[in-house]
Amino acid sequence: MACLLVTGATGVVGSALVPELLRDPRASVVLLLRAQDAQDLGARLDRLHAWWRTVGHAVDAMRVEALVGDVCQPLLGLEPSAYDRLTRRLTHVIHAAGNVRLSQPLHEARRSAVDSVRHVLELAARCREAGPFEKLDVLSTVGVAGRMQGVIPEAPLQPSGFHNTYEQAKAEAEQVLWAAMQAGLPATIHRPSMVVGDSRSGLISQYQVFYYLIDFLLGRYTLGWVPRADRFKLDLVPVDYVARAVALACREPQAAGQIFHLCSGPEAAIPLDDLACRLAELERKRGTRLPTRRRLPTSFFRGALHVARPLARGRLRKLLAGMPYFLTYLEDVQVFENAHSRDFFERRGLHLPPPEQYLERVVGCFRQAQAAAAGGRLHGALH
Repeated sequence: MACLLVTGATGVVGSALVPELLRDPRASVVLLLRAQDAQDLGARLDRLHAWWRTVGHAVDAMRVEALVGDVCQPLLGLEPSAYDRLTRRLTHVIHAAGNVRLSQPLHEARRSAVDSVRHVLELAARCREAGPFEKLDVLSTVGVAGRMQGVIPEAPLQPSGFHNTYEQAKAEAEQVLWAAMQAGLPATIHRPSMVVGDSRSGLISQYQVFYYLIDFLLGRYTLGWVPRADRFKLDLVPVDYVARAVALACREPQAAGQIFHLCSGPEAAIPLDDLACRLAELERKRGTRLPTRRRLPTSFFRGALHVARPLARGRLRKLLAGMPYFLTYLEDVQVFENAHSRDFFERRGLHLPPPEQYLERVVGCFRQAQAAAAGGRLHGALH
């Protein structure tokens, strides 16, 4: 019987991954959750089960166990005896935890990305000594390419620069992981692009970067002014595809030693202006009035944003504060190769849906949640 440890189960990918793993009736899952105490742990687990019911997954609670822990801590924050018991049970480890905040100081980003990978590697080594351990799967990001240009291969990378500390720390973590893989550890690296809602329902457990770009690309925060991005393409991937790919790969011995780009790829990534036009059409179908879009060179737009930010208030000021991190990408000519990944998963029955099949559902769910929240906190957050 498979026993799988999942870190980051309350995150976007982790929360979608657990039901996929439990499709195997012989599998049980151990979740490592950063809870304050046993009561908080129970509350977090209850929220997860509520989310799974919301999205239509019947998760067998008897096969889900939760532990209070922290992957950034030695021994995952567990007592030594509990850690030892865990190493004797696990057949698989899936490391999906991570802090995706782009503005972290580098030492904090390294603690989240590099230290956590080191601790997971220590766990995997102990598991291989103590029990029937089979495989490690780690969620990375296509962002490890940093400022590399052109078509980014599904291979180890050596970028010369990065857009932010998140990218740098994740790239350093990959180097640590790749060294262990070269030394014989059965592991797979998964690099998702910008993860959005389920391709079938549009639902997602937390609204992240893409959702706050929508109104920005429509010019709703900036009186219609938007940055010119003639060469930039936005690569989206639905969360159900990522979750199913990871669940499939973790049980597949041939996936060991490989790097997968879980993304739309060079052919399906959307030019930013095309995406803005598609979003505008969806809004018009809903009867929304939009300002006329007027494009500024990115450097001009960045300067205007610098002037406007101090004048903004509340939520708008917070949203505008994050825009400079996105603007750093707009002059890049960068797409992510995914031919190897697509071939690997298609031969096993998993097909990548193109963005035009799910974009309307994804945006529609977000708008419904905004309306339901009526300006308050968006429904669906698990934290």
